[in-house]
Amino acid sequence: MTLLSVDLTRTELAALHETTEMTPVFEGRTETRKAIREAIDDQNKNRHSSLRIEERSLAALVRRTVPVDYSTSILRSKLDRALRAQQFTGN
Repeated sequence: MTLLSVDLTRTELAALHETTEMTPVFEGRTETRKAIREAIDDQNKNRHSSLRIEERSLAALVRRTVPVDYSTSILRSKLDRALRAQQFTGN
């Protein structure tokens, strides 16, 4: 299991939360929802927060994130870059 960290703004986390809630079934959904809640909780406590998510769950999430507006477009780009960087380095 490889855990990845992606820095997201509050707006991007909100868009990710909404995307996840609107996508009822995908591998890693439960883990993704938990990771999003943890990142939002960190932000609410005024801490630096990152989405910390397993590589396999991130890959499933990237495939299901449809860029319908500016926020989801940026979100999809950040998630995809984090996934590609991990796959490129193989760490």
